[in-house]
Amino acid sequence: MMNSKFYILILFLSIFLTSCIGVKDLKYLQPSDNLQLNQYGLIPVSYENYRVKKDDILTMVLITTDENASKFLTTENTEAFKNFSGSSTGRLKTGGLPVDPDGFITIYGLGEFYVYGLTLSEITSLVQTKLNQVLYNDGKAEVRINLGTIKYYMVGEVSSPGEKTEDSNRLDLLQAIAKAGDLTRYADRRHIRIIREYPEGKKNIVLDITRDDIMNSPYYYLQPGDQIIIDPLKEKISGLGGGTTIGDVTQFMSLGMSAITTYLFFKNL
Repeated sequence: MMNSKFYILILFLSIFLTSCIGVKDLKYLQPSDNLQLNQYGLIPVSYENYRVKKDDILTMVLITTDENASKFLTTENTEAFKNFSGSSTGRLKTGGLPVDPDGFITIYGLGEFYVYGLTLSEITSLVQTKLNQVLYNDGKAEVRINLGTIKYYMVGEVSSPGEKTEDSNRLDLLQAIAKAGDLTRYADRRHIRIIREYPEGKKNIVLDITRDDIMNSPYYYLQPGDQIIIDPLKEKISGLGGGTTIGDVTQFMSLGMSAITTYLFFKNL
């Protein structure tokens, strides 16, 4: 009987140990031999060149020594978009330039520009060329086109899933996770999936945020429309009561072992 008790104990311990989540599965940015540094000992920043999609929101900054041109363009475009809601929360985005379903933006005083699939640099060049044509005096002007908002989506093992909007033109993956209240304990941090849309189609990107060399990846920085999928670890067991966690399983095992030990004790009396 003691042998039976011993084997049962070994069985339960084996199940418990294989179900544990290790510290290495939970820690972010652990040291990696593959991390690349520049000559100054810093991590170089790498971005994937973004190509504009439909429904993006762009912003325009005009820098000029021509006071009349500055007032004309700034006033017209501010008035044109003062009632435009640049986010799902209804926050006003003054001066926002939405990319319409046909891929165009409209800049009052300059006209329409087809921007779908173009980079921000290419769009800036188009607008700058047109701007140079409409300025008839000696005033100089420089225009800059950038992203107004980054809208992305998070689903799975994250504290606050759903649609997210960042009023900025730069956001990295860890910042996005922090803004969503962090990942749950059962998130697979070694296999974060990002579905990214391009004019040619969609791409499935897999990142491991437990390694610090993720900061070398051009996919570390999010783009508008990114879908971030956080899968669960295999240690998160589903089926016992609908989504049982390791704590529940441990408690269940403890009660089972106590019951078996009690039974064997009284049986040997």
